[in-house]
Amino acid sequence: MKTALASTQVILKDLASRMPDSLTEVDKALLNDIYHESLEDLDEPEAMFTYTLAKAMRKHLTDGQLQEHIYLQRFEIPQIRLFELLIQQFPLANLSQHCTNTLLIDVLINHPNPVLMDIGIGTGFQVSNIIEGLSKKADNQIKCLTIIGIEPFADALRMTEENIKRASQNAPFEIRLIIKEAFIEQMTQEELSRMLPAEYDGLYINASFALHHIRLISQRKAVFEVLKNLNANAFVLSEPNSDHFEPSYEKRFQNCKYHYGLLFQIIDTLPITATEKAALKLFFSREIDDVLGNTEEVRVEKHFATEQWVELLKETGFTLQKRQASFEYLELNGAYIKTGLPDRYATDFKGEEITSLFWAI
Repeated sequence: MKTALASTQVILKDLASRMPDSLTEVDKALLNDIYHESLEDLDEPEAMFTYTLAKAMRKHLTDGQLQEHIYLQRFEIPQIRLFELLIQQFPLANLSQHCTNTLLIDVLINHPNPVLMDIGIGTGFQVSNIIEGLSKKADNQIKCLTIIGIEPFADALRMTEENIKRASQNAPFEIRLIIKEAFIEQMTQEELSRMLPAEYDGLYINASFALHHIRLISQRKAVFEVLKNLNANAFVLSEPNSDHFEPSYEKRFQNCKYHYGLLFQIIDTLPITATEKAALKLFFSREIDDVLGNTEEVRVEKHFATEQWVELLKETGFTLQKRQASFEYLELNGAYIKTGLPDRYATDFKGEEITSLFWAI
């Protein structure tokens, strides 16, 4: 008998409470049934979300060897289009970056020789937007902006150089780019200090959706202590608000289901095609695969909830500061920048804080 989609997530929650060692063969057969039944109706939002959860749970039981089904090929879109959708249409990425960039632009323009250190610079897209924003400011005092980019993936860094070079062409100030292929948790304070220019009059450190990849709490604390000791003017941190660091599979399943369930709801509201919505969901399904599919030894999508980041910041000597700003826009596709919090900004959807944005000194 076909399992009713309305009840499958209740069943998955029950199965998750016994993952991985207490599942019976009957349980495993039921999980397989849910997985295959959801595949039959992927155009339905509920079926797509059920598929992503069931797929990740099956992956966990097969030591990460499970591959995506051939049925999903019909949802493939060009990578550049997926990137455009994430930045232009998906409000959490757009609003979080807009908030962070606005805050950084407002302070960088006051320094003739500032440094922007970006941890997890990726392809340099965010920094390129900051350069373009700075270039439009009439009261800009910058003479030379030094950008220090730290990124563990060489392919991304090659694009970083191209994108920042392109953004720099119209900048009315000099730009110096220093990049380092490395994981931030493997760098010492001395290494980071040596990357700083001999003279500068302001240091701002940005980390957007990067530091949750640090796997161990001891490593996170060490990184934050190193950053604090650099005596930056500000440390700007943007992160999702959900505890996927949680070691209990049952609790992590609940947190994952709630957080990504909201993200899937946001995607369903976007003014894009059904194929593009499915492609965005499959993009996030890879994160769900890691949260629920991989073992503790290899998981990297280890998000903290907001209060965990607050605790870590305070524990390592940082003070949260709510810097005021005037934003060009506050709302996009049903989500908005929450400005009334006492110690941070956030992106909000249906009254829920999805991402948190901290300004720490």
